Amino acid sequence: MVTRLMWQQELFDNKYTYDRCVAYADTCTLAGYDDWRLPTIKELYSLILFTGYTGLDESSAVPYINTDYFDFRFGTEFGERYIDSQYATKTIYTSTTMNGNETMFGVNFADGRIKGYPTSKDFEIKLVRGRTDYGYNDFVDNDDGTITDNSTRLMWDTIGSTDGMNWEDALAYAQTKNTENYLGYND
Repeated sequence: MVTRLMWQQELFDNKYTYDRCVAYADTCTLAGYDDWRLPTIKELYSLILFTGYTGLDESSAVPYINTDYFDFRFGTEFGERYIDSQYATKTIYTSTTMNGNETMFGVNFADGRIKGYPTSKDFEIKLVRGRTDYGYNDFVDNDDGTITDNSTRLMWDTIGSTDGMNWEDALAYAQTKNTENYLGYND
């Protein structure tokens, strides 16, 4: 409801190479719709459930996707490692990796990672339909040390902190900036 995207709920019977994933998406009719597509990396990443846990094996792992809504399977169902549950996206890396392989950015819902994968491997498919502008930033330089992203309605400072810090220190840093009315804002 937040992203206004509609997702495929069930899994297909097999995993597919990238080219077959694209072809499948182009010809899929599901729930009466024929405008399904592979998601972008930002769209697919929006499904990550950060309460997941990789564990040491399938029995101690918790998927990084809400299994109350989406079907999920570990890689062991295909004779692979349990963490081999990588999903295809249409986001192709602009260069090559791993000895010249074409590479696609995908999401692994077994270990919660975004990674680049060779397009020749087999992937799970989670098709999406709906708005095609999700995740596209619309940055505006406010000429006051801030940038506004009109697509998210978030404002960012252009400099950020100059030092790394842990979470507690980052919270204190933000509170100090609020007290200082940093760049004219205290929120």
